[in-house]
Amino acid sequence: MLLKRFYKIPPGWEKKVDKDGNCTNPPPLDYVSIGHTGTTPEQNFSDHFVAGAIKEGWLSIGAGKIVLHVHPEDLVYRIVRTPGFYCCHCGAGAASQVDARAHVVGAHAGKKSPDANNPAGYRRLNGYECVLEAAQHKKWKNRGPKRAVSFPRKGEVNANG
Repeated sequence: MLLKRFYKIPPGWEKKVDKDGNCTNPPPLDYVSIGHTGTTPEQNFSDHFVAGAIKEGWLSIGAGKIVLHVHPEDLVYRIVRTPGFYCCHCGAGAASQVDARAHVVGAHAGKKSPDANNPAGYRRLNGYECVLEAAQHKKWKNRGPKRAVSFPRKGEVNANG
């Protein structure tokens, strides 16, 4: 996925930075534009990304979906899994690490974890696993490395089609 933020630069605005070079007076966000949605419709959104985009006002969550309010159209992702603990054997969710461990012991006793990266048989998901609606992915998917990506400005439609 490739997104770009566009800002409203007030007259006379001058960037100020702290000792680490971070901007201390960012201008207000105008909108976010989509360049492409990647090569597959699957997308993982970290807790940090989601919280930041909600705070900035261009992402919302509800009814099992994450909606990116980007230009020129909202992108609607169906949430497959939310942050939490999941069994590597059967995919069952658990409320806590203790519950996940108890599930694995009770339902899959003596079985080796199918996920070598999670030998305990459960994993902690730190973000949202999502899938973009097929029609939107077809329209906005990455067309390959040889194509330049442009970001639609307000008033423009899909410049990458």
